[in-house]
Amino acid sequence: MASRKFYCKLMRVLATGVLFAGASFAPLAGEASLPRHPQPSGNAADRIWNQRRNETVSAGNASRPAPQQRPAAAVKPRDHAVQHEPAIPASGTTGYTEAELRERLAKKYTQPKPEFRRVSGAAAGADYRPGSMDVKIPSLFFPPDEVKDVSETFAENPDGTFGVRAPDDRDRLHTGYSSAARQQLQEEQRRRIKAAPGGASQPKGTAGYNRGNANPKYKTVTIQVPVPAPSPFRGLTNGDFRWFTNSKGHYVVALPSSLPQNPLQGLPADGPMAIRNASQSEFMAVTSDDPSDTYYYKNQDTFPNYGKAVPVYTETRKNIQGDDVAIKYIRYYLGGQYCIIVDSAGKRGVRTYRAAFVFPESKQYEYLPKALYAIENLKGL
Repeated sequence: MASRKFYCKLMRVLATGVLFAGASFAPLAGEASLPRHPQPSGNAADRIWNQRRNETVSAGNASRPAPQQRPAAAVKPRDHAVQHEPAIPASGTTGYTEAELRERLAKKYTQPKPEFRRVSGAAAGADYRPGSMDVKIPSLFFPPDEVKDVSETFAENPDGTFGVRAPDDRDRLHTGYSSAARQQLQEEQRRRIKAAPGGASQPKGTAGYNRGNANPKYKTVTIQVPVPAPSPFRGLTNGDFRWFTNSKGHYVVALPSSLPQNPLQGLPADGPMAIRNASQSEFMAVTSDDPSDTYYYKNQDTFPNYGKAVPVYTETRKNIQGDDVAIKYIRYYLGGQYCIIVDSAGKRGVRTYRAAFVFPESKQYEYLPKALYAIENLKGL
């Protein structure tokens, strides 16, 4: 009932504004006053919010707690990167210890986790250009990393080490020794290798001292490393949008085809705001706040206040015109289910262009790319 009142209030206020009455929204009741309902367990959305509870809201922002919820289920070890303790180089050895090999393999195969990934799943770095249908999405909304095994095989040396230490690593072992002391250590190492069975027959410059032995030994080292999970987001196509020009609001926007209804249709006048919906929990609103607007909304705030709802993530990204757009991601209980609100505001000239998308959390893999694509392509005229 509360969610229906919220939706009806939104429609009434917008319609009133369109009819020159000067609309404004009363603050919504905070999320704390909304009924708490058990959340479904085991889906990707719940893992996202549980993971975000104790993390920083965004880079440079203070830490903000996510809405209260029941304790998260125990996390399996494979949901996290395997931790490898830094290995201590073995002094006086030419090869690597097994601990060192594990450390090197972890650095070699562990991919840095990007802050954003594209709809396709690829990392979105400095090469990302706004307006692409392969729009970037905060990595927070992707499923947890998966874990895979990686292995490499190394020749075993007579002194119990493996492979041949790189020159820079050999120098690191003897840091702080004089050149004469380092030479003495190297001579002692060569004598120890020759004294080992088959040591004198080892050819120089090989990958391991066993080469040339009748029965060479090898060691296969296997570690687990995190890898990004496949993208669950549905890719975008041109048919997912229809372009709409609002001459009163001085903007062009891509409207998702999945939001076909226009609640303001049939009114005797239109204004700077565009509304599209499919239900009370699937809708969007776009408008422009103009200091010189004294005709439609009389320069009043036309967007609702979400009360005490705290964003689970915030960011600032560029739109297709190169302007900065601030985006808030809010989790809100509406229509008997948890929804995601993507609220954005970007200034161009004297006008501030605003867009808000509301959709069920269960449909985030469909709607989140659409919302962000529309926000990046909202063009002021």
